[in-house]
Amino acid sequence: MSIIKSLILLTFLITNLPQVKAQEKDELDDILGKDFIVKIEAEINSGASVSTNGNNSVGVNDSFLSMSVTWKDKIRAVVTNKLEHIFKQNSVEFNNDFSIQEFIKEAYIEIRDIKGIPVAVIVGKQPIPFGQNIQAMPIFNNNPLSRLQEIDEVYGLTVELTEGLFGLFDQLEVSAFETNNGDLELGKIDGLSVRLSKTLTENWLLTVSHASLGNSHLDTGKESRTSVGIIGESDSGDLVGWFEGVYFSNNPEYPNSSFALTGGVMYRIHRTTDIVVEYSYVQKAIHDLGIGIKTYLTKNLTLGSEVRLRHHVSQDDTEVVFGINLTYIFSSSGDTYHEDYLFGEKKEDDELDQL
Repeated sequence: MSIIKSLILLTFLITNLPQVKAQEKDELDDILGKDFIVKIEAEINSGASVSTNGNNSVGVNDSFLSMSVTWKDKIRAVVTNKLEHIFKQNSVEFNNDFSIQEFIKEAYIEIRDIKGIPVAVIVGKQPIPFGQNIQAMPIFNNNPLSRLQEIDEVYGLTVELTEGLFGLFDQLEVSAFETNNGDLELGKIDGLSVRLSKTLTENWLLTVSHASLGNSHLDTGKESRTSVGIIGESDSGDLVGWFEGVYFSNNPEYPNSSFALTGGVMYRIHRTTDIVVEYSYVQKAIHDLGIGIKTYLTKNLTLGSEVRLRHHVSQDDTEVVFGINLTYIFSSSGDTYHEDYLFGEKKEDDELDQL
């Protein structure tokens, strides 16, 4: 019954939120003028996971609604809401402990092309650049490495440089941030991260990251993470592969581990369907093998399902996790996210440009 409620909720959000926000966007465009571009984006995930160990969940996890205002492609203000916080965890019932601080996932200002220099400065509550964090599986946060690859919902300052790196790397991102996340209060700046990206060829991208987290709000002590990852795709784009290794210390989730890796391939078996195989390993903790399939139903709607075989090393226990997910992506700019899809009339490229 909870899954049915979740799907009903998704239908309501799909048919109402985009229309309301698009109307608000048109009004803002009239007020702000041509120098400003207002964009509203949303991703709504409605799904469920069922585990043989009883770790079941249902809801709209990883769903968000984001609004940005850009001035002359130089200054951009972004506010992103975490829609899942409206509801109770693993449920579609409303959350009685709603907090605006947790509801606002991102709130930052980005300044680019300062005096002609190819540099960007981002200030506010933001996701911190670290690792690759490939999100190919239908329910990507079921990957046991997901929280090792993400540093988000924290206040920080990020400086991004895309030139002047002497040809060694194509992009440099440096961030200083707090490590106590999830609120709207600026805490102690006790985190530092660096990410370097290099395009090896037209088909291969290398990333190297390091982060030091003070975790002064915890009793676990200073944490460090170092990540090396590579991603590549075939000339046709039908085959994508990736691999990432993370060396870490004093991680609260995996206190007895110091190394983890993840890798996988995604192959387009049909013009509307991708199959994904992913393996992840956390030293002394978890082996996880997942197989997923995603079908693009419309230009904005995707249906995905996955199964994971997960072995917990310390408990010497193996569980099977089944998941199903329906994802709707909306953009007020009229972006089409899927070039090929099963249902609906596909417009030609020149028609799409006019949307």
